[in-house]
Amino acid sequence: MRPTGPAGDCPEPTARRPGGGPAPGRRAAPGPAPGRSPHEAVIFDLDGTLVDSVRPDFLACGALFAEYGQRLPREFWAREVCGRPEGYPALFALLRGRCGAAAPDDTALRRRLGRLWELHMTPDRVRLLPGATGALERARAAGLRLAVASSSDGDWVRRWLRHYRLGRNFDAVVTGDDVTRRKPDPEAYLRAAAALGAAPGRCLAVEDSLTGVAAARAAGMTVVAVPTVLTRGLDHGAADRTLSDLSALEFTGPATFPRDNTF
Repeated sequence: MRPTGPAGDCPEPTARRPGGGPAPGRRAAPGPAPGRSPHEAVIFDLDGTLVDSVRPDFLACGALFAEYGQRLPREFWAREVCGRPEGYPALFALLRGRCGAAAPDDTALRRRLGRLWELHMTPDRVRLLPGATGALERARAAGLRLAVASSSDGDWVRRWLRHYRLGRNFDAVVTGDDVTRRKPDPEAYLRAAAALGAAPGRCLAVEDSLTGVAAARAAGMTVVAVPTVLTRGLDHGAADRTLSDLSALEFTGPATFPRDNTF
């Protein structure tokens, strides 16, 4: 779970309705007119997609391991923890397995990690990711409706939307507070689509983590993966496309695909 921050003042039409549109995997009808994008809306993840809270999280977890004389395996963190709020117990179990009785229980470890988050999750470290502003501007210019679908706490999501003045771009914001099941369950994406009035099959999801890709795929959406430096070594093959950064994402033409072939 990401640490929380003060509530932001960005637009917050937070979705709380059940998911709408056709069931995942079913084709929406009618189809788009020839020469136009088949998408009506774009739904962005936040952490690791629009803002880089991924690296500070990894550094905080690494600092926790270092306090017990251990080194955090990067691939384990990327696969089991990144994008998975429920992944921290596995992290703590790994630490205990390496140092035995020297490590306390989950409650104490989570409390300590929370303090390390406070040190690492600062505005000078949680930075806007390359291409984020341009991608939002292009999507808006293409007439697409935009939403955020995040597993993080609402205060945390609104904090960074406010800090980087991104909130004005979004017609809906769905956070971990608005769902009963977080990613990889598709609930957040289905709620975001419903709030936008768009069928899931007409939505493009933009994600960085395997968990997020799985959630958007289960919702029946087209998925573009934009992994961070820490997660590029993982297999994002479940996504329709994988990009190096958001500047490669185009929102016009017969389909919403990257402008180049750098995957």
